[in-house]
Amino acid sequence: MAKRAKLVSDIVELVPILQIFSTKIYRKVYESLLDRWMTFKELENEFGDGVEEALKILKHAGMLEVKWRMPANPGDTPEKEYHVSYTHLSANFYTSLKDLNKILEIIFLPDNEIENIVSKIIDEINVGRMSVPHISRSLELDPLIIRAAAKRSLKLNVKGQLIELAKDQEI
Repeated sequence: MAKRAKLVSDIVELVPILQIFSTKIYRKVYESLLDRWMTFKELENEFGDGVEEALKILKHAGMLEVKWRMPANPGDTPEKEYHVSYTHLSANFYTSLKDLNKILEIIFLPDNEIENIVSKIIDEINVGRMSVPHISRSLELDPLIIRAAAKRSLKLNVKGQLIELAKDQEI
């Protein structure tokens, strides 16, 4: 296995990466995909529920490779198979411990609380406010919290200082 490092230049990019290690099922999926290529069915048979979300988080973090596996029997449908593309992390950012604490709080915030923040962000986007500073002022939340919550959510995409609704893409 080739060792590749994920380059992280913004602390917010740590959110989905650390989220992968926040639950046992996500960790197991990541560790399995380090060593081998597996289809969704193989992962689901091995780990049960939670596999789809783990794959989506890996994709959201930019750490998932996908390719087609040709079927053994002609006429069967090819299946997508997955593999983790990074084994290491190279971080190049400067941050205060206070901001690092905010990031960690968002990563480990209970799902219902993060959904509350995300729904407020979505409401702001729906009325035309897409920039982090505007959303931050409107919701009276730190811009780092806004960006981190959006990065944790699979419903939103962070593009610089803009937050957009994520398109429902398949893994």
